[in-house]
Amino acid sequence: MTTIQTLFTPVAFGLALLGGCDSATNSTAVNDGLPNNSDMAASDMPSTSSNGTDPSTEAVTELVPIGDSGARGEVRFVQQGDIVKITGEVTGLQPGKHGFHVHAKGDLSDKQTGKSAGGHFDPTSQPHGKPSDTQRHVGDLGNIEANADGVATIDMQDDVISLVGDNNITGRSLMIHANSDQFTQPTGDAGGRVAFGLIEQVTSTP
Repeated sequence: MTTIQTLFTPVAFGLALLGGCDSATNSTAVNDGLPNNSDMAASDMPSTSSNGTDPSTEAVTELVPIGDSGARGEVRFVQQGDIVKITGEVTGLQPGKHGFHVHAKGDLSDKQTGKSAGGHFDPTSQPHGKPSDTQRHVGDLGNIEANADGVATIDMQDDVISLVGDNNITGRSLMIHANSDQFTQPTGDAGGRVAFGLIEQVTSTP
């Protein structure tokens, strides 16, 4: 009888240990149905910019003078659904209205005339028009207006330009003209080019 008890005790003890291991494993695997972030791949984690906006839907332009105009500034574009919100400030302008357009090329090499940026961005071959017109160049954003100090504050929105798809303006240039866009053909008679800048996609900072 004593011999049987001696043999049985280690076996029972081993089975108890195995049962304990299974219990520990199960408690680790079950986490109240919530995902364990430590097990998620980096590509599965949400990615947003510092202001909570998808980085693929933001762009910025640093405007530099053309010739000796002295005009410069910064303009930001943020995609919100089908609308692009446009905000910024341009300084060094003559008081009054100035044509405000997206041009087809992002080439800023000609800093004397700005002609390296090409003409208005017009992928659909439409006539020149107002931002509210059904038929218009995609790049037709109308006018901005400078105050007596030569400062234009920009706060507008447009549903034709985009930061994605066929009407994507990133990689193209933003142009400020010397005079007001008269909305005449073929390009509005807005005069010379006084400032331009590359429209660049904003990327998020980890």
